[in-house]
Amino acid sequence: MNTENRININAVERIVSVGVGALLLRNSFKRFNPLVMLPSVYLIYRGVSGRCLLYEALEVNTNETHNINIRSSFIINKPREELYKYWRNLANLPTFMEHLKSVTVHDNNRSTWIAELPGSHREITWDAEIVKDEPNKLIGWQSLTNPFISSAGKVVFKDAPKNQGTELTVVFSYRPPSGIVGEGMAKLLNRSFAHMIRNEVRRFRQMMETGEG
Repeated sequence: MNTENRININAVERIVSVGVGALLLRNSFKRFNPLVMLPSVYLIYRGVSGRCLLYEALEVNTNETHNINIRSSFIINKPREELYKYWRNLANLPTFMEHLKSVTVHDNNRSTWIAELPGSHREITWDAEIVKDEPNKLIGWQSLTNPFISSAGKVVFKDAPKNQGTELTVVFSYRPPSGIVGEGMAKLLNRSFAHMIRNEVRRFRQMMETGEG
């Protein structure tokens, strides 16, 4: 079997495994505790070799990641031209997206976003650019500079059936860091994040229809 095919741990996990294993091994020598020595040796082996026996049994590979997608759709009783105009000015997004602290527009395509991580008061900053712009139909964007933020999104404006306004569809796609560990954490948060996005789109609908946030 090819050795590379047996590596099923990403670089971050390997470093952590070696570090924790070395720390436990040092403590086990001080107190001569075989119960701690054996797991510490395995953690070091796990990190150095890049192979986890448990992951092999579960057919897990933390070098593989997949995009996580969130989609939300609503009908808003306003013409799509009006909704597009408001959304196209990205500086307006924090007025209904509470997790966004600010969006600073630099030119017609590029902007800087500051957001608060869900469940914490920690802020993250990244640059984004609009990659697709079809007036009154679609706006698509993606992140640029922050290596810890890999995300993209789009909002689609369509006439609702029977002239009932606009069908607004928002799609967010992001790739979590640190392989499947980050992905697993992201999936745990995915439901609450999706709930947050739906609430923010509802807030946008209410604001556009009634003028109230």
